[in-house]
Amino acid sequence: MKKITIKNICFNFLKVIIIISFVILFSKIFGSINTLTGISILVALMTFWCIDIGINKKQAPFIIVLLFLLTGISNRLAMFNPILGLIINFATTFLITYIPSNKPEYKAYMAFILCFIFNESNPATGHDFFTRMISLLIGSLLVAVVYIFRHRKSDLKYDSVQGHLKNIDITSDRFIVSIKMAIGVSIAMLIGTLLGLKRTMWIAISVMSLTQIDFEQTKIRFKNRIISTILGSIVFVILFQLLVPDEYDFIASLVLTYIYAFLTDYKYQVILITVNSLSSALALFDASTAIELRIVLIISGCILGLSLIHI
Repeated sequence: MKKITIKNICFNFLKVIIIISFVILFSKIFGSINTLTGISILVALMTFWCIDIGINKKQAPFIIVLLFLLTGISNRLAMFNPILGLIINFATTFLITYIPSNKPEYKAYMAFILCFIFNESNPATGHDFFTRMISLLIGSLLVAVVYIFRHRKSDLKYDSVQGHLKNIDITSDRFIVSIKMAIGVSIAMLIGTLLGLKRTMWIAISVMSLTQIDFEQTKIRFKNRIISTILGSIVFVILFQLLVPDEYDFIASLVLTYIYAFLTDYKYQVILITVNSLSSALALFDASTAIELRIVLIISGCILGLSLIHI
């Protein structure tokens, strides 16, 4: 846990207010179907304020926009046929993981992969697809502008994206992580499609979380994610089913989001993520169904993620 000081208390409070305000505003403008797109854009803004994507400075903003747009187009094309979807999802996951991963330990790909996974579980067709693409375009342009401003004085020299793709080293951590991510996420999405699951992202995000450079870390996360998901489900029942009246659910979620800002330990983060995920899932399922589905899908995703170690 982060050291708790007056400065941290105030800073985290302000950060949570800004995060919530951004997501609400994004949802108001582009509709609730794109709420998770807004979260992905926000993740990108916070990530790229701190790190770069390891690509030529002049190309990087354009690549950011193109990768976000690619997630939306691929999501739509993958809906036409499961086998076609498997191929498209594999190729897209590889590209959005590999291209921004000149330094894979920085996980600069996180915002793109989250956007891809989130929106796959919230499909958009017709006018909704048009709105989805507009939200991705405007959101990614915002990220690109912030990226340009933040890294305009950087003296770091990187190869062009063409160079990165031309000189792929299949023995590098960058390639290995990207190919494992592509295999795991595309299979998770195929399972979700074939079974008609409404929360495919619970499997895919588990795969993403467990795909680490350090395979020992993967094993640790495997255990912690399953145990913390079960504990989070228990906390959810105690808080949202026994203690907190329905009319105060939103306030309870805000408090948990604020507490999360102080956590650095993965296992505790997963507990709070589980509680909030189950709370939001009540719009689709009753509590017992949401809990059972969450645990089953998380365990399935963890097993799939762990199995990638041996590939």
